[in-house]
Amino acid sequence: MHLVREICGYDRETEWQVWSTPIDEDSARTLAPYLDTEGDEDLLFVYDLEGEPLKMAARLAGFEIRPDLDYTLEASSGQ
Repeated sequence: MHLVREICGYDRETEWQVWSTPIDEDSARTLAPYLDTEGDEDLLFVYDLEGEPLKMAARLAGFEIRPDLDYTLEASSGQ
């Protein structure tokens, strides 16, 4: 199975996903030590991004942090 990882942004009021951008495997692995990934070596779960891990994700994936969004690192099966 091929995994695709994305940084997703969710509207804080509606909780709907309104934005996403892909993040490569190496960048996701760089973020992993800063997240609570215990028992999830493949990074299959959804991880909240805030504080320093969010800033690092923004640098790695090349996006500007919007204060109206909550961010996550997510995995899905690719085509």
